[in-house]
Amino acid sequence: MRIIGLTGGMAAGKSTVATLFRRAGVPVFDADACVRRLQGEGGKALPLIEQIFPGTVVEGRLDRGALREIVRTQPDALKRLEAIMHPLVRAERARFLKQCRARKEPFCVLDIPLLMEIGEDRRCDLVVVAEAPMSTRLSRIRQRGRSGARMSMTDAKRLLKRQMSDHERRRRADIVIRTGLSRGHAARQVHALLHRLREAS
Repeated sequence: MRIIGLTGGMAAGKSTVATLFRRAGVPVFDADACVRRLQGEGGKALPLIEQIFPGTVVEGRLDRGALREIVRTQPDALKRLEAIMHPLVRAERARFLKQCRARKEPFCVLDIPLLMEIGEDRRCDLVVVAEAPMSTRLSRIRQRGRSGARMSMTDAKRLLKRQMSDHERRRRADIVIRTGLSRGHAARQVHALLHRLREAS
């Protein structure tokens, strides 16, 4: 089984590419969705989060606002939260890969926003990066403002600057899927990639 790592910067169209892989019949592990399940009602992460950050779990539900405030105001809080979440996500990812191998899937996709930052790209047979024009990405990010308010351009650019550069992602990628023109354009790139992989296997 060949493992395809999928990543991309904020608002670069990674979720669109992941959906295209799913529609082509390729199983996808969604790291963000995994985190939401682990932190959701009854999730495995909740007792650990409450233990480290008392008062953030109320009546069995995570108070995301309270947790965000702690992460924002306490310098080491993010590292402590990651120390809880990363092993749980790794365990879920390992379970996904085991299931794919048991089903004899030819390919699977690991959709991980920080694929390169956490070194998981080295465990993949192929690394795909989703990329969109900067103007498109900034527009998408600004529309994500909380409470329906549009984020300022300055804040949107600040968010992007915190991430790995597009140049570095491209340098480490095997394939770049360009999004932002149309879903059809992205779909053709995904289908062409899968065709090449199937021909080579």
